[in-house]
Parts: sequence; C-alpha cells; structure tokens
Amino acid sequence: MANSKFIDEPIDEEERALMEAIENGETVPLPQEEEDRIRADIMSASAKNITIRMQLDDLNGIKKMAKAAGMPYQTLINSIIHRYVTGGIVFKVAV
Repeated sequence: MANSKFIDEPIDEEERALMEAIENGETVPLPQEEEDRIRADIMSASAKNITIRMQLDDLNGIKKMAKAAGMPYQTLINSIIHRYVTGGIVFKVAV
C-alpha cells in the first residue's frame, strides 16, 4: 500500500483488506435498506446533529472518497471522527 490514498495505516488486517478493496475499486454500494438500517443504528446511539465549517477542497475530497467507498459523505466524516476519538487515528505532530 505504498501509494495508499489513505492518510493513516489500518488498525487491523480486516481494515487493511477493506482499504485495499476500496483503492482497487472492488467495493459496491450497500443496498438502500441496509444503508437505512445502519444509519438508524448510528442515529439511535445518542447522536447529535452539528454544523461544521470546512474548506471546500477538503469537503470535495471527503465526498469523492465516500462515493468511491459507496457511502454517504456524512457517514465517512462520522467514522473518521469516531476513529480519532477512540484512538484508531492518531494526529502526529513533528517535534
């Protein structure tokens, strides 16, 4: 995965396989009813709507990645935030 589109390394082998499948175009969108079920599960877990300002280039990049993964861009943003909060993504600062 030397030319990976992803910023961080996967947290386990399952995630590595998923990331590679996305990069290789081997994924297909979920059926609408499955997507709706997942969305309902996420929303029922004490979710709160927020508003955030983002650079347009960043938002367009997220939308492009989400489309390639076959998911709504808000779901991808939520996933990224969740992984950061739970330690799956680490913000590295050069010292």
